[in-house]
Amino acid sequence: MSEDSSFDHACTRSGANGSRVDSTATDPFQDPRSCRPEVPGLPSRGLLTLVLSVHHLLVSLGLYTVMPVLAVVLSRQATGAAGPGLFCYTASAGSGSLLISRWLSRRRYLPTMIVGTLLAATGFGLLPYADGGVVPLGLLLTAGFGMSLHSLLSRVLVAEMVTDDIGRQRLYSTLMIAINIAASIGPFLAMATFPEGDSRPLFTVVAGCYLLAGASLAFGVRPGLRTPVSSTRWPISRTTLRITLRDSTARATVLATLVGTFLYAQLSSSVVLLLAEEFTSASMRAVLLAAPAVGIVVLQTPATAVMARLMGRGVPPFVFVCAAALGFSGAMLVLGSGLSPAPAVVTAIFLFTLAEPFFHSTVSTAFAGLPADSRLEAFNLRQVCWTTGEALGALCGGALFLVLYRTGHGHIYWLVLGAGAMITITPLTTGFRKRSHRKAPGATGTKPAD
Repeated sequence: MSEDSSFDHACTRSGANGSRVDSTATDPFQDPRSCRPEVPGLPSRGLLTLVLSVHHLLVSLGLYTVMPVLAVVLSRQATGAAGPGLFCYTASAGSGSLLISRWLSRRRYLPTMIVGTLLAATGFGLLPYADGGVVPLGLLLTAGFGMSLHSLLSRVLVAEMVTDDIGRQRLYSTLMIAINIAASIGPFLAMATFPEGDSRPLFTVVAGCYLLAGASLAFGVRPGLRTPVSSTRWPISRTTLRITLRDSTARATVLATLVGTFLYAQLSSSVVLLLAEEFTSASMRAVLLAAPAVGIVVLQTPATAVMARLMGRGVPPFVFVCAAALGFSGAMLVLGSGLSPAPAVVTAIFLFTLAEPFFHSTVSTAFAGLPADSRLEAFNLRQVCWTTGEALGALCGGALFLVLYRTGHGHIYWLVLGAGAMITITPLTTGFRKRSHRKAPGATGTKPAD
C-alpha cells in the first residue's frame, strides 16, 4: 500500500456517526497523538486549523468586499438585474456542488478546493466587463459554483477531523472568527475600491483574494487527503430523506435553517438597498454593514463557550439556530415598526449582531450530527436548505422589497417576514422543551431503574 493510499484509507469514513468503512482504520485527526509516524509530512490539527483559518479569511475578504455593493453594481448594469443576479449567485453558491455530488465522492480535497477558488476568481473578475443580458448571470453562476465547492468541502473536512458536537462547534467557531474579521474589513475595502462607480478595481481585488485563498491551501491540506465515500449516486439518498422526515430534531434543524437563511439574506439584499436609498454617506453604510461581522469577532468566543456548556447538558444545536432566527425576525419587526430609518436600521443591525454568533457555525454543527449515511450527504442536505432559504431571501429582498419600498409600503415587507418567522420558529423551541420534560427522570411518574 502506498503512502497516500494508506493515509486515505485511514481517513475515510462512511457514517455520520463516525463509523468507518474499515473497522481497523484510525482517524489521525481524532487525537493529535494518534498521527501515524510512517506518514511523513502529515499536518497536525493545529496547523490545518491555522491554514483553513487563513484560507477562509482570504475567501471571505473577497466575498464580503463584493457583497455590500453587488446589488448596486447589478442594478447599474441593467434595470431590475439586482434580484435575478443575487438569486443566481446565491442559488449557485449553495447548490452548485450538488450537481457533481457523485463525482465528489473519494475526490482529493486540495485540487478540488483550488478549482473552486479559481472559478470564483474568474466569475467575479470578469463581471465588470459584461455589458448586460445573460452574461453577468452566467458569470455569477460560475462564481457561485466555485464558492459552493469551497463551502461544502471545507465543512466536510472539519466534520471528518472532529467527531463530537462540542469539538466541531469550537472549530467551526474559530473559522467563523476568521471569516468575520474579513467581513468587518470588506465593506470598507469595497467603498475604497468603488468610489466613482468604476467597478473594475473592486473586482480585481476580489479576484486576487480568491487566487491567494487557493494558494494558501497548499500549506496545510495534504494532496493525498480525500473526501469520504458517498453511499448513493444522488446528493441525498432516500434513506436520509426518510430519516429527516421522521426525526423531530432533523425536521426542526431543516426548518430553522430555511427560515434563518431567508432572513439572513436580507442583509445582502433588502438592507443594502435600504441603506443605498436612505444613507448618502458611504462611510456610514460601510460601518453599518461591517457591524455584524465585528460583533461576531468579539462575541463568537463567549457565545461558543455558552453553547458548549449547554450542549454538554443535552441541549441540541438546532435550539441555538432557532434562537438566532428569532433574533433575525426581531430585526425585521423593528424595520417595519414605523421608526425613522436611522434608528430602525441601527437597532436592526444590533439584533443581527447579537444573533449571528449563534447561527452560522451552529448550522454546520447541527447538520454534521444528523443521522445520514455519510457526512457528505449530511452537508449536501445542509447546502439544499441553506441555498433554498438564502436564494429565495435574496430574490425577495432584491426585487419584491424594492417594488414595495418605492410604492411606500416597504414596512409591510418587514412585518410579514418578522411575524412569519416568529410563528414558524416558536413552536420548534416549545416542542423541544416539552420533549425534554418528558425525557427527564421522574417526569413520566415512573420510578427510575436501579
